[in-house]
Amino acid sequence: MIFMDKKIENQIAEIINQMEKMAREYELAIRKGKFEMKSPYAKIITTFEKINQILIKHGWDRQTVIIKKLIKLYSKKLERDKILRQIEDQKVQKQRIFEEIYKIKEIDAIRAVIDHLNKEQEILDFEEKKKEKNKELEEIFNLIINGEKIVREYELKIKQDNILSLDCPYEKVIKIYKEAKKKFESIGWREESNKLIGSIRFYMEKLVKDKKLRDIEAKKLIKKF
Repeated sequence: MIFMDKKIENQIAEIINQMEKMAREYELAIRKGKFEMKSPYAKIITTFEKINQILIKHGWDRQTVIIKKLIKLYSKKLERDKILRQIEDQKVQKQRIFEEIYKIKEIDAIRAVIDHLNKEQEILDFEEKKKEKNKELEEIFNLIINGEKIVREYELKIKQDNILSLDCPYEKVIKIYKEAKKKFESIGWREESNKLIGSIRFYMEKLVKDKKLRDIEAKKLIKKF
């Protein structure tokens, strides 16, 4: 048996302590969600491999067994860390898509309708005509309000549930807005009808983003199996 030089042994022990301290600090940071911190595992493995070469060079075989175990340990930690970061990246990507989906667009058309209605009422001479016009407008408002309600309920649910378990409402909402647009045209409100084009485009964009998010979740589900 070849005994280690005490000085070299102390130096190696000090380096090992430094590497393990570095690993502990990193693992504590990750548990707190600080993924911006760079992983030290590759550096630790490289350092231990250099130490192993020194031990082999001096014929200190017993000590190389310990170092090889440490290299194996931190190699496994490195692989687990890579997987964890992939999952975190997917979560960040998912959150970005959610943020885009949750952006609530102000419906200019509704405000325009209210303004137009006030002007119409000022010039309407007959109460019956006013009731008829109000009934038509109420139907349009109910369509739009119902569409917005459907979207709000869906976007609240996907915060708690997996999106794949829910039915996407955007195609239905697009149909609702198209119907409201036709009703505006039928009563001669072409300007308000044209303003709904922006809302229809907005929900078409949401539909595309929703499909992308579903693709991401589906791929994750496939990987589990």
